[in-house]
Amino acid sequence: MIPVDGLFVYGTLREGGSHHAWLLRTHPEGWTRAWVAGRLFHLAAGYPALVPTAEPEQPAPGPGWVWGDFVGYEDEGELDSALTDLDTLEGVEEGLFTRQILPVTLEGGQRYQAWVYLFHVERLPRLEREAVEIQDGDWAAYL
Repeated sequence: MIPVDGLFVYGTLREGGSHHAWLLRTHPEGWTRAWVAGRLFHLAAGYPALVPTAEPEQPAPGPGWVWGDFVGYEDEGELDSALTDLDTLEGVEEGLFTRQILPVTLEGGQRYQAWVYLFHVERLPRLEREAVEIQDGDWAAYL
């Protein structure tokens, strides 16, 4: 299995988001700005959905990149505990979101692997019809 360094959040779990307190209760060591390749949509339900894509040729930030925070934990056990807690919020068991490991680019250019909550790519046609695509990839700025 790929070693995972943390968690990437791009919506309500980000600082200032409605569920940031939920993230804080998982005891992260800290967070920093980061990007993941993908398309970002605002849903009528009031939260975003990310669909992963191939990495753009141009480095982040820019088109094809989603802006969020890379969240670090003390060790693998702390990260696993946090994910167990956050899976409930993200509706993983109900199939609302799925969790996948993706490469993350930090603001300073460092690259890590992180867990990311995603919408299934099969839902993309519905998102394109029913949701608002956020072209610059920053949900907080969109709000």
